[in-house]
Amino acid sequence: MDETDAERHVRDIVAISVQRNRSLEVTGALLFTGRHFAQYIEGPAAAIAALQESILQDPRHQDIGTIACGSYPTRHFLTWSLGYAGPSRFVASKVEGALTDALKNPQGGAQALLHMLEQFAFPGSS
Repeated sequence: MDETDAERHVRDIVAISVQRNRSLEVTGALLFTGRHFAQYIEGPAAAIAALQESILQDPRHQDIGTIACGSYPTRHFLTWSLGYAGPSRFVASKVEGALTDALKNPQGGAQALLHMLEQFAFPGSS
């Protein structure tokens, strides 16, 4: 799949996910580097489980891993049903590094990845 096809698939996924996440009361953020995704989803446990299962069953996704999961007292992306800004070379280099770090050191790396995702958030986005 070339980069244009990948971007088109991602836009399709985002369009569907925004609506689905709203209906499930799920919020979060998505980064795509052109090769890898980093996603943070938050909401009711049953909704998160359903989304994870859907992602695992989607043939467009491969080598899926969960870096961290659990309950948190507040949401980080309260106004985003799915925040996504599109691919960027700068973002790709930063996300690739953060994903590598998170996979090597899940505890500290997951927090750093979450912080990175939060830096892309701005109030009122969907």
